[in-house]
Formats: sequence, structure tokens, C-alpha cells
Amino acid sequence: MLALSLAVSCGGDGGEIIGDDDGVVVRVASPTLAAPPSDTPAPSPSPSPTPTPQASICSTNPDPAPPSLLQVQAPLPNQRVKNPVEVRGWGSTIGLNDAGVAIAMLDANLETLQLADVPPQPRTARVPPAGLEITPDTRPFAADLPFSGPTRVCIWVYLDTAEDGTPRGVVQVPVELVP
Repeated sequence: MLALSLAVSCGGDGGEIIGDDDGVVVRVASPTLAAPPSDTPAPSPSPSPTPTPQASICSTNPDPAPPSLLQVQAPLPNQRVKNPVEVRGWGSTIGLNDAGVAIAMLDANLETLQLADVPPQPRTARVPPAGLEITPDTRPFAADLPFSGPTRVCIWVYLDTAEDGTPRGVVQVPVELVP
């Protein structure tokens, strides 16, 4: 009777049967792991945002400055900015002879709307950004440029110019001006 009750209580599909010579049979149920049903397909990744046409406002850079030499921290590329536009960053060598940087605001036809010679600021208690080569002449720069006119411009920050007037060591930042 005991064997019968064990067989009934432990019975079921997919179990293991254990027996001996006395006729005692024990059925041991073993759980089976089944994969969960997959009714829904995995979501596909979102498409990358389409680049805005604003990036084309900046023409080909005549002489790109490496990030180890010159970095613009504000404004960010394609940022919407208010009047006046705050332009700030760091230069690895702009403190040498107080060279500073030049900042130009150009329209889509490469016409200069605004041009400013910006002296370096003191480095005291300021931390240069990562990737900038630190020299004794490493300094920050900053300027507020007022604007009027087109809503899309390219800001050029550069170190100096060649004899023919072509900027050298240029960082370009496309922005949208908003009232």
C-alpha cells in the first residue's frame, strides 16, 4: 500500500522510475526547464538621428587645430545660442607673449560678420580640459560676441594667420543664433 501511495503521489510525466527486486516501484518526478515562449520579437535599435543641415554652414577647415593645441568648450557644435554668444576654451600655447586667439563669426558665404582678438586669461585656480597639452603657456580664453543678422553661423577660433591672411590652427563650431 505504501508503494502504491508513493507511486501515485510522485507520479507524473517525465519522471524517473526506480525499482528493486521486492516489487517496490517509486516514480520520482524531475522538473524540466522549458524556454519561455517568444511571442514578441526583440525590438530593433532606433535609427540614428539624421544630421542637421546646420553642420554644412562651416566650410572646409583650412588648417584644423588638434585638440592637444586648442579646444573650444562653448558653444557646442549645433547649439542654439543667445545674444551675445559666449565663446570660451583653452589653448596650449596662447599665453606665450599674451598671443591669445582670434574669434571670427562667419556666414554661409564665408563673409566675416564679427572678428575679435581675444587675450589669454589667467590660469590661476583653473583646470585645463583633458587632452590639452599642458605647457607653461597654457591659458583659457573667453569672449562674448554680440550678433545681428543671419541665424546660422560658423564660429572660427584660431591661433594666428599665415602671411596671406589664411587662419592657422582653426577650430570651427557651427551654431544657430536665437533672439
